[in-house]
Amino acid sequence: MDKNSTTPQHAPFIPIISDKHLSLLLPIIIYWVYSGMYHLISKYQVPFFEKYRIRSLEETETRNKVSTSEVIKGVIVQQLLQTVLGFIAVATEEEQVLPDDNLEILGLSQTLETYTTRFGIWHYVKPHKQIMAEYSYWYLIPVVKFFLAMFLLDTWQYFMHRLFHQSAFLYRHIHSRHHRLYAPYAFGALYNHPIEGFLFDSLGAVIAFTLSGLSVKGAIVFFAFSTFKTVDDHSGYDIPFNPIQRIFGNNAIYHDIHHQTYGLKKNFSQPFFTFWDRIFGTYLPSHEASKILKENPSRGIAEDDDPQALKKSKTMESRTSTKRYNLRSRKNIS
Repeated sequence: MDKNSTTPQHAPFIPIISDKHLSLLLPIIIYWVYSGMYHLISKYQVPFFEKYRIRSLEETETRNKVSTSEVIKGVIVQQLLQTVLGFIAVATEEEQVLPDDNLEILGLSQTLETYTTRFGIWHYVKPHKQIMAEYSYWYLIPVVKFFLAMFLLDTWQYFMHRLFHQSAFLYRHIHSRHHRLYAPYAFGALYNHPIEGFLFDSLGAVIAFTLSGLSVKGAIVFFAFSTFKTVDDHSGYDIPFNPIQRIFGNNAIYHDIHHQTYGLKKNFSQPFFTFWDRIFGTYLPSHEASKILKENPSRGIAEDDDPQALKKSKTMESRTSTKRYNLRSRKNIS
C-alpha cells in the first residue's frame, strides 16, 4: 500500500484539516468554549447553578491575586507557544506509514492462535478468532492505550507538580503563578508560567502519546478529553449531575482544596485519577478539609506547610472573605 494513500479507516475526522493539526487546535477550541460557558454561568449568577458554586462570588473577587483579563492573556500566550511548538513538531516529523488494518487484524489472529494453543484452549477460541481479533484491534487495544496514556500523564504530572511545591525556589518563581487563583475558575485552568506549561502539559503530552502508542485519532480524543477535564476541574462548580464530577475523584472540589493554603501540600494529582496521592499519603478528602476549616476557620493552614510558600498567609487571611463554605454541603460554617 502506498504510504500516502488514504483508506476510509484513515480518512481525517474533518476533511479540510489533517488529524495532526486537529489534535493541536481542538483542545484550544474546547478550552474556550467550555470555560466560556462556566464564565457566563458565574458572571450572571444563574440561580439554578448558584447552589452548586464551591466558592462565593465575593471570594472569587477578593481572594484571587490576578485579574481575569491577565489570566486570559496569560492563557493565550501559553497556548500560542504550545501550538507553535506543536506545528513545528508536526512539520518536522517524518511521514507516517499508515497501517493496513486487515494485515494488523491477521497478525492479531495469529498471535491469538499462538498463545491459546500454548495454554491448550485454541479449540475453544478457533470458531471466534476472527471476531475476537477484530474487536481487539478496533476496540480493546485502543481503550487499553487510552488508559495507559491517562496513567502516564497522571504519573508525570503528579511528580512534577509535587516537586514544584516541595521546592521553595520552583514554587516561588514558577508554580506560584497558578496559585494566584485561590478561588479557581474555568478560564484559569491553564494559567501557568510558560516553563510550567511546557514541562507539565507539552512534555507530559508527548510522553503520554509516545509511550502509550496512541494513534493520531486516539491522540485527538485524548487531548480533547484531558482539556475538557482540566477546565471542568477548575470550574468552581460541583454539579451533581455532571458525570465528570461523579466518575472522577479528581474533580472540582478536590482541586479547589489544593488551591487553598491548607491544601497546598495535598491533592497533587492531575488531571484524571488520585491513586498517586493515596499511595504517597498526600490525599486530602473534602470531609477532612471541612474539619480543618471548622477547627481553625480563621486560618485553615496546616502546621507543616512550606513557610516559603506560605510566608504571606496572614496577609492573605486579612483579605479573605468571612463567608466560608463546607466543601461538601456548601452550608455556611463560619
